[in-house]
Amino acid sequence: MSTINSVIDKIAILAEQSGYIGCLEYFGVVCGGYNPDYPPRLSFEQIQELTHNYPFHLPLELCELYQRGNSCLPIGVNPNKNWDSFDSYFQFQFPLRDDVFFPLGEAINLYRSIASWLKKDEHKLQLSRNTNNNQQKVLASLLNSNNFSSRLFPIFSTENGLYVVVGNEKQQETSPILFLWEDLVISMEWPSLTCMMLGMAEVMERKMQSPKPNGYEIEAIWHKYAAAESGNP
Repeated sequence: MSTINSVIDKIAILAEQSGYIGCLEYFGVVCGGYNPDYPPRLSFEQIQELTHNYPFHLPLELCELYQRGNSCLPIGVNPNKNWDSFDSYFQFQFPLRDDVFFPLGEAINLYRSIASWLKKDEHKLQLSRNTNNNQQKVLASLLNSNNFSSRLFPIFSTENGLYVVVGNEKQQETSPILFLWEDLVISMEWPSLTCMMLGMAEVMERKMQSPKPNGYEIEAIWHKYAAAESGNP
């Protein structure tokens, strides 16, 4: 089993132990209903079909995540559970934030809308100064690589910009998670999606303990995984 699937299992168990409610109940009560056009998970074949016209491959860790939850994550790991029902999944979002993971179909639509804009303004892209030396090297290498802007695939959004992964002509195991600010500044958030998920699992685990962590402690966990060893760009 891959590392990201192992950590998703851990998150699923923690969600069940913490009494997380399913997406249907959450969106029915809070948001007035869930979009039924997106299945709660995708097969690898479905992912390939949706992305086969792209000039790059999504990292395997992202494909594995979409196979476990398409904008959501499982509650528990019981193989007899109905994994085709949104009742078996909870909303996937960052702790302390309102950012929500895109379903693959929505991410594709957004990619199409921003690809031409990024290609036109690629020369304006610049690196954030709020990164360490190792992150600067990774970002500089990516920025100087072929078709960089056309390989930025959105996975989250905020009012200030987009979280993106970097696709590659030859499929990679992992990809850095970058943040693309509205002013075309790029920063590196995590060295891989797996590192981000490990941080999420630790936050969930700490929230089950007493006393519960405060906002500063949760941010410290995020920073710890953001500073982890880089994956393959």
